[in-house]
Amino acid sequence: FIFQLDIYCHHLSIMTTSSTSSSTSRKTNRRQRPGQGLSIYLATACIIMSSTNCNKQAQAGRPLTPSIPDNEDIDYSHPEYIEWEDGPTSAEEFDHDNNPEICGLEYLTVEEWEAGKYWEKDKPVLVKNVTAGWKALNNWKKQEMLLRYPDAEATMGEARLVGETGPDEAGKNLQPTTVKEFITKHMYNPLKYFFDRKISIPKGMLEDCHPFPMPTRAYLENPNASEKYAPSKKKKVRSTPDRELWRDHLAISIGSDLQGLTFHHHREAWNVVLFGSKRWILWDHARWNGHNEMQWRLTRDWANDAHVTGAEWIRRLYPEPDREREIREFGHDCIQRKGDMMFVPHRWMHMVVNIGDTVSVISEVGLEKGEGKKPEDFEYDPNEESSDDSEDWSEDGPPPGWYEGRGPPPGWNEYDSEDGPLAGWSEDDSEDGPPPGWSEDDS
Repeated sequence: FIFQLDIYCHHLSIMTTSSTSSSTSRKTNRRQRPGQGLSIYLATACIIMSSTNCNKQAQAGRPLTPSIPDNEDIDYSHPEYIEWEDGPTSAEEFDHDNNPEICGLEYLTVEEWEAGKYWEKDKPVLVKNVTAGWKALNNWKKQEMLLRYPDAEATMGEARLVGETGPDEAGKNLQPTTVKEFITKHMYNPLKYFFDRKISIPKGMLEDCHPFPMPTRAYLENPNASEKYAPSKKKKVRSTPDRELWRDHLAISIGSDLQGLTFHHHREAWNVVLFGSKRWILWDHARWNGHNEMQWRLTRDWANDAHVTGAEWIRRLYPEPDREREIREFGHDCIQRKGDMMFVPHRWMHMVVNIGDTVSVISEVGLEKGEGKKPEDFEYDPNEESSDDSEDWSEDGPPPGWYEGRGPPPGWNEYDSEDGPLAGWSEDDSEDGPPPGWSEDDS
């Protein structure tokens, strides 16, 4: 009880500081959370227990995200949550009705998505009823997934840290796991999130998601569609490099309430929710490209040099007038529900927060067939300085709080201008060589 109260005190000090520093006349769409009436009582207990501990981190300038120990003695199994729908949900706090003034995205049918080839356009869209006919609606129910695919291998880690580097480069911030181990032992641990782009998916799991949305389905139907005859080689060769193809491999995301990757960007991608819901914050690439300080100030708690969780960003930072106005004018704040597909264009900054237990699949340009990870993939420190950490900043210079030895700023994938390499997660790993604009000095 004392430990939980200490965490509450920490949250309370954050909310109090935020509310006093922001405008009292600002409009808000958040509803009051159940149990909020206990605030005065618990605040008093907080003061009695230790008034100085509540603000110690803020005064020291350290990250304000609560430091919850990854204690192996804590039981995170929660067998009482039999199906995905049984887990805790923050819908009362984080859900909203996709008011056009807040979300502002087109809501398409599958037929409209395909006829308009929206995957070739530079704007996000939501597509409804994408999972119609998918076997996964039954086979990926919680208990069914445990029976059918218990040994499917993947990785897990703290979503906040994985969001900084991308899952392909997270190194020791990730741990190997299986579907069964994660769901039955770790899923409700706030420091464990199942997100893997290189998962070795059993064939049956992929088939459960047929028919794939376009354009991923086109590759499945004809992988050689881009091949053309090359007279010099006297054979057909692929005219489109692998890193530019929507191939038939999917990434999988499984996480409990409030989990989700923090701000990042990558190549074009679609994300389909099978169970649960997600809240998305998206920010137009054309707005922030080349403006490192603008990126830093919007996506991070720059005043405290902290990289916070998505839930904390929405709770504490988003209500600040400048951030809220920026997303309203140059971004989107949307809810994706079961059966919906979110399309994210190339290099649009985005973050996601789960509302309830959430399962989704992702297809991304250049995503290779999963073969699992090797032991050495978990050994290196992604934040450790190396001899090739030459930063290629724009004219604005490095963002506030930068100092040598800390590595590139989280979430930017090292390059923020069009002159550098593509800003995805390891898109240059294919046999076709590095992406356009890459030079030997950058490798």
